[in-house]
Amino acid sequence: MRPILRRDFLTQSLLGTAAFVAAPLRHADASRSANERLSLAVIGTGWRSDIRRQGRGIALVRQAMPLTDVVAICDVDSRAREFANARAAQGKAQLFEDYREVLNRPEIDAVVIATPDHWHAKIAIEALQAGKHVYCEKPMTLTIDEGKQICRAVRASDRVFLVGTQQRTEYDQRFAQAVALVRAGRIGHVKRISIGVDPGLAGGPFSTAPVPPELNWNLWQGPTPDVPYRPERCHWTFRWWYEYSGGKVTDWGAHHVDIAQWALGMEHSGPTKIVGTAEHPVPLKEGRPTRADSYNTATTFNIDIEFSQGTTMNVHSGANGILFEGETGRFFVNRGRLSGAPVEALPQNPLPVHALEELLGGPVPDSHMAHFVDCITSGRRPISDAFTHHRTLSTCHLANLAIRLQRPLSWAPDQEQFVNDPEANSFLSRPVRDGFEVARG
Repeated sequence: MRPILRRDFLTQSLLGTAAFVAAPLRHADASRSANERLSLAVIGTGWRSDIRRQGRGIALVRQAMPLTDVVAICDVDSRAREFANARAAQGKAQLFEDYREVLNRPEIDAVVIATPDHWHAKIAIEALQAGKHVYCEKPMTLTIDEGKQICRAVRASDRVFLVGTQQRTEYDQRFAQAVALVRAGRIGHVKRISIGVDPGLAGGPFSTAPVPPELNWNLWQGPTPDVPYRPERCHWTFRWWYEYSGGKVTDWGAHHVDIAQWALGMEHSGPTKIVGTAEHPVPLKEGRPTRADSYNTATTFNIDIEFSQGTTMNVHSGANGILFEGETGRFFVNRGRLSGAPVEALPQNPLPVHALEELLGGPVPDSHMAHFVDCITSGRRPISDAFTHHRTLSTCHLANLAIRLQRPLSWAPDQEQFVNDPEANSFLSRPVRDGFEVARG
């Protein structure tokens, strides 16, 4: 049977009902004209230089163009920013190499951060300090402590902070429907959630090379250790180095673990035990790669994550999607389908009429970028906020640490610390290269 799509669900469950209205936030600007467009800057194009294709930042420029004035594009690679401007911004954006110049411009209302992961926290915090609204691509951080820092910065600000976990709002609301099904008790107590994500990539050894003239390698590395330039460390393939990212566990895990914890009602908490196995392209010693010339994030993995209410979440390299298994039923969801007996029963037994809107905190948005703009102009609360994403990504970071340290880990979610484990706690933060500390607001 085909999945219940957004139009079907709204017809069955929401027709003729009043919209749920979320409490407004204090940042809403009542003086802004309905026709006044936001000025937006995109920091990081995310392009894939080896085949000259658009990256995530360029895709976000395209999404933002009908809704905002994209006035600035920033990237440490001049080819990337010029390509993004020509292909996505109609050549109208001003170009920058250093994000600090963008943040210093008072006419810019909001920024989209689509850099590699190791830059997210510093830019996001400083953008909030500069009074900018922030759309930050997932995964939001490289460490758990960075998530805490961002949450503190958001609390101290009156700006919107939206994370790019668009599965909460897009894909015909398949994932929101999945969450609503679980929360409505359609499969009873959830015993197990199996999350499949694509395997990681192995590669190397790679040779050093001269830094291309169009690339500011020092700025690209930013807070991470200064190492010789290898093309495979940069641009799209940054994903496969623990120095810059967490591989597929944080890449796709940031999406699927988010949906799973949201469904469990654990979006403000976390697991208690984590154990797993993995294959890495290079040997690890005390959780750290022993070679600097090859990809080092996990290629295959199988990780069990236990929550206090008796649910086990399994994150493994395999068929992409989420399988929810409860005492009375099971169903599957990914970006292509929502299927299973509880889904097939929806036409005869629809979810409560306000289920999706109450879950999303308001009307169902047309897109994640449209939701960002709406939050800024109306004061609506972001559905993918820093606080819930911090907890999601903490689970992903914990999963990575379990397979890096190659032993079970015990976690205290209220204290956000490992239990009696100084070695594991030493991985909650990372050293920052001199000159790249987060600026004080």
